[in-house]
Amino acid sequence: MSTQAHGHPHGPRQRRSFAARLFGYDLFISFALGHPPRGTQSYASDLARRLRERDFAVFYSEDEAAPGGELDSTLRNALARARILVVIANRGTLADPRWVRREVEEFRALHPGRPIIPISLDGALQDPQLAAACKDWLDMSDTIWLDDTAEAAEHGLVSPAVIDRLVLAPTQMRSSQGWRITVAAVSLTLIGLTASSIWSEHRARTNENSARQEAEHARRAERQAREELRVSTGLRLRAESSAMLGGLRPEPDERALLQLLAALHLGRGDDTLDPDAEGELLGGLRHGRNLVRMSPAAHPILSLALSRDGTHLVTGGEDATLQLWNALTGDPVGPPLRAHEDAVRAVDFSPDGQWLVSASTDNTLRLWQVGRDGLQPAPLPPLKGHTDSVRTVAFSPDGRLIASGSDDNTVILWDARSGTPLPRRLTGHGDSVTGLAFLPDGRRLVTASNDMSLRLWDIPSGRPLGPPLSGHTDSVKCVAVSPDGRRIVSGAWDNTLRLWDPVTRRPIGRPLTGHRALVRSVAFSADGRRIVSSSDDGTLRLWDARRGTLLAPPLRGHQGEVTSALFARKGQRIISGGMDRSLRQWDPRTTSPLGEAQSAGSAALLSVAVSPDGKRLAGSGEDLRGRLWRVASARTAANARGIALSGPSAAFYALEFNADGARLAGGDAAGQLWQWDGRSGETLAAPHPAHARPISALAYSPDSRRIATGSWDNTIRIWDATNGAPLGPPLTGHRGWIAALAFSPDGRTLVSASADTTLRRWDVATGHLLGAPLSGHSNWVLAVAFSPDGRNLASAGADRQIRRWNAVTGAGIGTPSGGHESWITSLAFSPDSRYLVSAGWDRSLRLWRTDSGLPVGIPLQGHRDWIQKVAFRVDGLRIHSADRAGALHLWAAPRHWPEMLCAKLSRNLSRAQWKAWVSPDIDYVVQCPGLPVPPD
Repeated sequence: MSTQAHGHPHGPRQRRSFAARLFGYDLFISFALGHPPRGTQSYASDLARRLRERDFAVFYSEDEAAPGGELDSTLRNALARARILVVIANRGTLADPRWVRREVEEFRALHPGRPIIPISLDGALQDPQLAAACKDWLDMSDTIWLDDTAEAAEHGLVSPAVIDRLVLAPTQMRSSQGWRITVAAVSLTLIGLTASSIWSEHRARTNENSARQEAEHARRAERQAREELRVSTGLRLRAESSAMLGGLRPEPDERALLQLLAALHLGRGDDTLDPDAEGELLGGLRHGRNLVRMSPAAHPILSLALSRDGTHLVTGGEDATLQLWNALTGDPVGPPLRAHEDAVRAVDFSPDGQWLVSASTDNTLRLWQVGRDGLQPAPLPPLKGHTDSVRTVAFSPDGRLIASGSDDNTVILWDARSGTPLPRRLTGHGDSVTGLAFLPDGRRLVTASNDMSLRLWDIPSGRPLGPPLSGHTDSVKCVAVSPDGRRIVSGAWDNTLRLWDPVTRRPIGRPLTGHRALVRSVAFSADGRRIVSSSDDGTLRLWDARRGTLLAPPLRGHQGEVTSALFARKGQRIISGGMDRSLRQWDPRTTSPLGEAQSAGSAALLSVAVSPDGKRLAGSGEDLRGRLWRVASARTAANARGIALSGPSAAFYALEFNADGARLAGGDAAGQLWQWDGRSGETLAAPHPAHARPISALAYSPDSRRIATGSWDNTIRIWDATNGAPLGPPLTGHRGWIAALAFSPDGRTLVSASADTTLRRWDVATGHLLGAPLSGHSNWVLAVAFSPDGRNLASAGADRQIRRWNAVTGAGIGTPSGGHESWITSLAFSPDSRYLVSAGWDRSLRLWRTDSGLPVGIPLQGHRDWIQKVAFRVDGLRIHSADRAGALHLWAAPRHWPEMLCAKLSRNLSRAQWKAWVSPDIDYVVQCPGLPVPPD
């Protein structure tokens, strides 16, 4: 492995297996830590796990040694004790080998005759230019390497062929075989000691201490074996879940999310998560960003209906049952009810929500009374009249009639009170009637048929209104009418939707295309502006009802056919059911997996500040006025101007709230320091000259008693926040303008970041410089932050690198973290000091583990302009960020991610599922406290 990863060089070492300790390693895996395009960490992790499952002793340094900045004794000893070196080579690693080259050279020096086996990802070693560049340390001209695909590297899943080839590599006797011999020897020793204690009390007493030591060794070996099982199982669960969510495995996403949550409890027992685990959580949230909740059904769902008041939902199943649900919570109301002799194909509520009608493949309809505790049969026999399966059913708008369509090609109108059919059937379709809907006037009915047409009917006369509506090229499966009755939408086997004018009976516009399989259902929103469709392609799609255009990407998650979908909660939710036995609620508006914009900015701000509670935003724009916004009112254009900060016109290059948000400080272009009331925007005191040039940085002390200012004049001043008096002379030493300031949590130390590429630490009480400048950045340092525990500093800037420092000694920690594509302008630690968030001009946020410097998941996108400020909320569950336009976004922090995933689920894994999917050798752990554990 390449040890250029980011981690504390004095971090705790991970324990090796006894097999490796006694007999060495069969294989040493050398790779670049991190994510593609250079890093191959996930691929190497999967390779190590699968080789260990084949009984090989593998050195994989994320498990075996804490990463650091040197090729230390642990790595050298591992290389010395390894029989084969496996090098994972992608293009990024070959172009910038770093410690991978050091490990190869060290292994060759130690073992000139032992094999080196490269794994070439995406044809990296076949690139003549890369092969020539690495020839002096990885000469492959006379060597046969293994090949794997770019897809395998991207998903972190090693191809079976690579594993099979490595298994055949010459290793003589494996370390694990030696370990089993050792374990057997220990077991025999224990047996011998036990027998000896029976036959000779004197002998047992003499060897009592030795026996205790051997027993303790055995217990330690067992604990280590269990720990290694938990870790490897967690890696497998995450890899499987990633494949499920990526569509590479057929299992449902409910299982994928539950496995991700189960994997969180299978770490090394130190109550922390590794970055990969958290990144997979973020992947799960991204996959289900529109999913609000999924509820399991006992059988495939064929039909779905929502009461008019939105409180009740009913599903009809392939198993001939009905299930009533609480539409607000997604919980079932009562047990499933055996309703028919065959599958329930269609259901509908009466307008008052007190009655339900169901239609079945058994050729009948049945009426049910809707109660708080479930459904009760109406005092009527089954409604009989059709001679084949009943496919569709609907109540009239006044609730007096029921219309049903059947495979017998007819429509029957029924009296809803008596259950008797009206005398005249609606006939004319040449094939099954698959869908129908009343128009709002209650006098007209539209029907859809497998004969590829729709028909409009006059209900009083029972006659068709004009010729059929033709346009689909295959069977029409569903139909719906807009609330105002001006539009009809249909879906068909030709994979399209069509809009129709019920007056002219002509199609409106072109077919709506996008689905890749037949369209099962269509529904209008309550305001008639949107249409939702569901399909056998496993997706739901949202359409503009007027323009016929798609409004958003497809909603994915169902496995297989989505048989029904409709709007709920005045269009704020979509409910769907499918053949995968799941009922799902969706929020079609969600655009981020972790949060959404709290305010939409349209200004061009020179500086921005956000109150600690995230409820107020301050900014200074090109109009030379400072303004204060309440975040709730900033949502509307009418309040976009906010409250003007009192005082003359000035350009403020720095703004900052104090710890409780009661005060706001500003530094203007004239070098004056201002303070306002953080809630009203009123000036607290007259401004006073602070610097000879513009103020470019501000910071309040944690107790709000001091203010530090930094300027374009390269100096720093500390002021009494109450009366504005200077506390000591200017702090000098920087050779460039001051870009950022931060107080330590105890308020005793101030750190400054400058355009001279350095940071400096100052004693607040004396103004003395503490130690030498912190050097390492290659361009302006624009952001700095103290960890809340006071142990670490983080800095970042125009070189797009994040560096970590020991706050006491000033020593650098690990290697820089990179990933941003432009300048980094803001940093913040989480309240528990475990995470760091960064943001900048690439309009993205990134999360990092502070112990290793490794990224947590992928960047968070959503801002449309440069991000100026980012911070964690006090509870550590949220992050807010503000950009140059004044847009404020709220994001969920890593601590909140498990709870967010659990909110989308309705159950834990059953114990049988745990044994089958997790491990029978690991004790069951509840994944989501508060959710039920299903019976086996």
